[in-house]
Amino acid sequence: MAIKRPSKTAGTPVRRTTSSPGLKHVDVRAPQQMASGQTYTGWLCKNKVCGRLIAIAPAQLEASSAADRTDDQLAAIKCPHCGDEDLYRWGVRGEHRYTAGG
Repeated sequence: MAIKRPSKTAGTPVRRTTSSPGLKHVDVRAPQQMASGQTYTGWLCKNKVCGRLIAIAPAQLEASSAADRTDDQLAAIKCPHCGDEDLYRWGVRGEHRYTAGG
């Protein structure tokens, strides 16, 4: 006669995938595409050593719709200056003046 066990303890536990918090893909401008003294929409790099402007590419600005403008969406962005990758909130972007150099 076989020993009966509850199904919860038999075998490996069920693995559930968690959904991402709404990551958004953002194309950024290369440093060669920006002119010193001009104002661009984007974020400042979170790397304390860098702290330079990460500007959104023009095609991304035109493609934004009302559904994309939610403040809680995150964007994984790699800084074109230092290469540091971090998460930035879509609603926190703003107008910043670009300065060339460190």
